[in-house]
Amino acid sequence: MKKIAITIVDDHRLVRETWSFILNSDPRFQVINECESGEEAVVRVPAMQPDIVIMDINLPGISGIEATGQIVQSGCPSKILGVSLHSEPNYAYKMIQKGAMGYLTKNSSKEEMFEAIMEVQKGNQYICREVKASVSRSISHAEML
Repeated sequence: MKKIAITIVDDHRLVRETWSFILNSDPRFQVINECESGEEAVVRVPAMQPDIVIMDINLPGISGIEATGQIVQSGCPSKILGVSLHSEPNYAYKMIQKGAMGYLTKNSSKEEMFEAIMEVQKGNQYICREVKASVSRSISHAEML
């Protein structure tokens, strides 16, 4: 079985190294590249064309949201999975609007990250449980008003 090739984009070295370690410990995945900025991702992702890009949205310079748009506009076939500290639905919406296939928060479990990668690899959109719960709370609150 061919491993899913992954690029990790995050400005924090420890985050990149930790995610690489976790992902490479699963036989389905292989991290082939790490980028520390949106600018680097815009150049390296289209050149390497990994199957999946795990893109932090809060990057210095070009944000992960903007880098996602530029990568998608380049025609690169890589599928992008946005990752952020933010659980507010508008962040997930902005990433999906720019062409990302999924969104996770940094509170997501390792298992949920694996699930998201597998779903996005199949061509399905994936929104993490934390964001879905936030949407549900917003709808419930609006119904009470």
